[in-house]
Amino acid sequence: MINEFKAGMKVCQAVLVRVQKIGNSSNGGVFARGMVEDNSGRVPFICFEASVVDKMRDLEGPTAFMMTGVVDINKYANDMSLQVIIQRLEELLPQDDISNLLPHGDFDVEAYKEKLTDYIKKVETPALRLLLENIFSGGTYEAFIYNPAGMRLHHAYLGGLLQHSVDVTGLAVAMAEKIHGVDKDLVIAGALLHDIGKINEISSDIGFPYTNEGRLMGHIAMSCFMVQEAAAKLHISSVRLEQLQHIILSHHGENEKGSPVACATKEAFIVHYADELDSIMNQFNKHEGKAAWEYNRMLGRNILMEKL
Repeated sequence: MINEFKAGMKVCQAVLVRVQKIGNSSNGGVFARGMVEDNSGRVPFICFEASVVDKMRDLEGPTAFMMTGVVDINKYANDMSLQVIIQRLEELLPQDDISNLLPHGDFDVEAYKEKLTDYIKKVETPALRLLLENIFSGGTYEAFIYNPAGMRLHHAYLGGLLQHSVDVTGLAVAMAEKIHGVDKDLVIAGALLHDIGKINEISSDIGFPYTNEGRLMGHIAMSCFMVQEAAAKLHISSVRLEQLQHIILSHHGENEKGSPVACATKEAFIVHYADELDSIMNQFNKHEGKAAWEYNRMLGRNILMEKL
């Protein structure tokens, strides 16, 4: 496991390879840089083997390989951190153990499944509650509790979509109870459903790659379509449905952040800020143990990971 790597170790294990740069070295050779990962952590790699670098040129996104290499000190890093010098990359065989390549969230899945059920039961509007019960059933429910909420940025692990959606709902309900004139049923429904399209946007396969449908449409539109399709079978007023879809369509807050429309209702603002806050708080769970301060790519800043 990557979190057990020490300088001087020879390693041979299944990893995810993410290529960040391929170029020419000063001596006329080639090199590749990037990250290798498993569900215990990640570490930078460097590779000078021409045949291996050529194999990396055709990679699209994170790819699983059986890696052979040596762990070394990265002399160019300020903190003298580790890196792997990759010597060989082999295609995985059916008998290879790849269970360490699918990251899992550190939370109680069963408890979160119960929270999901409890939130649905709290919805007093019969049509909205029936809509939630209809969507969170069968194959959709199974995918919802298993899939990640992201490829890299936040909740990028199995069960991440369940955890994120339930926690967003908790934050949104807490805000709704403090603000006058908020439709709490709409808030619960919008929070639980805001990312439901991710079950079809992001695959739960190794590396959590985007699906073709996901690349073409994106989870916001896909979530809206799923709600529209489910609602067509039920008797939900057009006004209520439009308000729910508005929450989904605007949950990124602004057009510049990927939402087709900007927030225009109390309920939409509440779900948007709950979603944003939960995504940010999840960044503090990514501590790699190197230093109290770590640069966070999603937030574009250094954040304090430990109490001073």
